[in-house]
Amino acid sequence: MPFVLVLPGLASAESQGGVADAPEPIARLVGLYTDADANCRLSMRHDALTEASCAARSIYGAALNGEDWCYGKQDEPNATMEWHACGPTSLRFAEEEE
Repeated sequence: MPFVLVLPGLASAESQGGVADAPEPIARLVGLYTDADANCRLSMRHDALTEASCAARSIYGAALNGEDWCYGKQDEPNATMEWHACGPTSLRFAEEEE
């Protein structure tokens, strides 16, 4: 039987600023990214689920970039960065080096 990773959907996409007005597929991608990011960054374990969450985060981030959505803006503190439609000062998602 093949391994299938199922991540929760729209856990927090509706509450994030800028995403509420986004088309449903974008809001869904942001929700999936947010869930995967939380599972990746906040896990104290280095197990298959954590690794899968980190891989999924990269896939969702790249997909959002492909839809011309960016995460944060130049000179913006990390704590206030959010997904938004890309503009001239926007930062594209970059996969974190481990």
